[in-house]
Amino acid sequence: MIRWGVVSLLMLSLYTGMAHAVTVTLSEQGVTVTAGTLGAITLDPPVLLDAAGKESKPVEQTMKDGIARFGYAGGGSVTLTAQAGTITITLVELPAECVKFRMPTLLPFPLAQGGRWSVDTGALQSFPETFADKAFLYQGNADRFTCLDLQGKGFTIKVPPFSYQQLQDNRKWNWKVFGWFFLTPVLKGVTTYTVTISDADAKTGPMVLADEFGQNPRADFPQKLNSLDELHADVATEQRYYAGLTPPKTDVYGGSPESGTKYHLEKTGFFHVQKVGKRWVLVDPAGNAFFHLGVCGALNSCDDYTHISGRESLYAWLPAYNSAYASAYRPDDHRDFSFYIANLIKKYGGPYDREAWSGRMIERYRKWGFNSVGAFSSPTATSRTQQFSYVLSLPLGVWDGKMRPYHLPRIHGIFDPFNPEALAEIDRLFAARLPVSADDPLLIGYFLENEQAFEDIPKVIPTLTGALPAKARLVRLLREKYPTITAFNTAWDLHAASFDALQDTGLAVTTRLAYDDMQAYTSLFLDAYYQVITTAYHKYDTHHLLLGNRWMPSTANNLALCAAAGRYLDVVSINYYTDAIDPAYLSKIEEWCGGKPLLLSEFHFSSPNESGLPGGHGDLATQRERGLAYRQYVEQAAALGFVVGIEWFSALDQAYTSRFFDTENGNIGLLSVADRPYTAMLAEMMKTNYDIYAVASGQRAPFIFVDPRFTKQPGAAHRVVKAPRALAGFALDGTKTGWPGIPPELIPGDRVVIGSAAAGFDGAFRVCYDDNNLYLMAEVHDSTPGQNSYAGNMLWSGDALELFLGPEHLDQPGPLQFTDRQVLLSAAKGPEGYRWFYANAPQQDPCRMLVTRAADGAGYLLEAAIPFITLGITPKVGTEILFDLAIDDSADGKLRLRQLMWNGIARNSSDRSHWGRLRLAP
Repeated sequence: MIRWGVVSLLMLSLYTGMAHAVTVTLSEQGVTVTAGTLGAITLDPPVLLDAAGKESKPVEQTMKDGIARFGYAGGGSVTLTAQAGTITITLVELPAECVKFRMPTLLPFPLAQGGRWSVDTGALQSFPETFADKAFLYQGNADRFTCLDLQGKGFTIKVPPFSYQQLQDNRKWNWKVFGWFFLTPVLKGVTTYTVTISDADAKTGPMVLADEFGQNPRADFPQKLNSLDELHADVATEQRYYAGLTPPKTDVYGGSPESGTKYHLEKTGFFHVQKVGKRWVLVDPAGNAFFHLGVCGALNSCDDYTHISGRESLYAWLPAYNSAYASAYRPDDHRDFSFYIANLIKKYGGPYDREAWSGRMIERYRKWGFNSVGAFSSPTATSRTQQFSYVLSLPLGVWDGKMRPYHLPRIHGIFDPFNPEALAEIDRLFAARLPVSADDPLLIGYFLENEQAFEDIPKVIPTLTGALPAKARLVRLLREKYPTITAFNTAWDLHAASFDALQDTGLAVTTRLAYDDMQAYTSLFLDAYYQVITTAYHKYDTHHLLLGNRWMPSTANNLALCAAAGRYLDVVSINYYTDAIDPAYLSKIEEWCGGKPLLLSEFHFSSPNESGLPGGHGDLATQRERGLAYRQYVEQAAALGFVVGIEWFSALDQAYTSRFFDTENGNIGLLSVADRPYTAMLAEMMKTNYDIYAVASGQRAPFIFVDPRFTKQPGAAHRVVKAPRALAGFALDGTKTGWPGIPPELIPGDRVVIGSAAAGFDGAFRVCYDDNNLYLMAEVHDSTPGQNSYAGNMLWSGDALELFLGPEHLDQPGPLQFTDRQVLLSAAKGPEGYRWFYANAPQQDPCRMLVTRAADGAGYLLEAAIPFITLGITPKVGTEILFDLAIDDSADGKLRLRQLMWNGIARNSSDRSHWGRLRLAP
């Protein structure tokens, strides 16, 4: 399921009896700080920076005898030790070009509900409850940072002298989490630095965060429950509501009656997929078309539990465990409580009974037009009796709260397919659990896992030790390819003494050949991974579909992964959180997977204004707009012809004080904590659910939500710009002398891909070349020109241009290739001169620049010479490369307000699929 605060830390581990005493622990992951009811945060391992801002992350991460050691590609290492809250950071033989180190962390999003912060001895300030277009809450040099939760308790971090700190609100980038880091200069002759972490307590009384029904007491919204009398009255009101709904008839499994005869579908007695003309169809056991309209968590009350132990004072009402509300406590942990279940007890009387509840829920789902249980749930006796179809997940052991020995460290959710223990354990788990449902016609199929980080395989495996079979298999591949260790060292630009030495050495992937070797290894790894699972699976179940890994979109954007999955799976699933459906992206994934059908296995939209819940994805103004966004999403997907279903995440809103196992607290549900359906949203949803087969079969055009977020489709075509040869007398001098006389390419203000359009913000550009450089001249209209206070890889945060250049594999979409470059060019001149940065580049070649202010002060002209050596090409007439140009705009030099793009989309920096083209002309 979606995670807004999971990267380096963030599980709100609020446990009973946890005294307010900060504890500090070290691991390969960095420094974990546990601070009472605030929970745990983890400072990532040190990142090294050179003078140009280029970062170097660890390629070796080990923990031994209480010392965490991190080795770097350029040589040298950093060690961390901890004693009584003091972290000692020791720099060991770092390269001379290392001038700074940075340690970042993420802070829980619920701090927006009443948390506070301060730097040095300054006054405490509140984390903003809503985003107010201010991404950076603090930037500057400071010695201390204090973070307090809504109970006034937390921690203070004292950083090394002369450190820079930054606190930011990542909602600016649609990520509901706060981020903080400190950046410390490496002082000449100083190799040891200390960070001290201690308790902080504002000694102020806690605020009441939730009312007696578990709602936000400070917000008013249409579905809010105001009294117990209202809750009792809801029973009769809802009976009338559901009685007035008339969904279309279905077969016993939820499929479209008579569609099997109409489309000549095969009846097998189990769910399967079948091609009808050019369209994929999911077919139910009765032999009818079945578009999977699933609801995640449909029959499991889970996300509604919140952790109460140690923070009881946050709630206006909590019952004793040994009371009529005992069934509202989580069965396996009485420190967690569900206000949703408590409201059910108040509403209907008597303890919570899952079977009775699932019966009511199935009736509701069918009335709303949903036909099946999605992920994160399981069938009940009642659902089987009522013949409500469902999905399950394979028992791969990742989500049982344990890190099994065969799971790979630092790669979320992936086991080691080369480890014999993994094969044996997976076979045992499958043998124990799969036969129970192997002959159940109601079971659609199995997901493999959820949101695994497959993209980290080529990054992490080289950094592991030879004790892990996955690393040993990599070393074996390298032995097989390279005849000598000298040949390997030349290819990888390393200095290993022998192949045996590679086992326990972190390997930096910095050369083209190293990159290619890791791509080959990744393909080998993925094939082994899927082969292990499918071989074991088909021993115990031969009837049901394998539905994929529920990839995040960025994970799915990988040809090798898609190709491997397509060879083994029946359906490929993507947790596709987005506003507008991107047909080109989904078509690319379907093609890469060998033409396998897709399932969009997780998405939702939220409305903080009309729910009182701050979390969720795709914030919209009203509940009705949530329904309109659903219509656009589902119908546009169904019309593609290869999407066979969707799963809405989730049935119920998450607890306002965060679900019990992390920090999520979003308006994601069909129902509120008061068991009230969001009727305005559902009225729109039903229009789609009731008529889905007309859209999926092509009989009706899909719905369009007339809203810029949902109708804008940049990057739909590959535009081409011609770059002629520079004329005699060419110079970067702020004039057009020597520039070929061709019209400029325009980037109008309506090409905005980030932020909102602004009057008077647009641009135009020209390109030309000679034997050594590609030249750019861009004229930008900007009412606040030249605002950029950044350097290095952060130049995009102010006024800047971004060039995207790809000289190889022009027809291969997806993630950036080894030779792709993102060139950042600042529109402001710093004290050291003009500023540029080559992202995704092994070195920073010199870039000549000139920036001049427009005569009227409302814009600037930027010229730059990009060396062809940076692109790895020799220019000649007819040469074509991938190309795009972005214009970034800031009013203060600290916060990017908007971005225009010549051809592509906001994801250009990680996805080359929508870049345009540049052709060298005579």
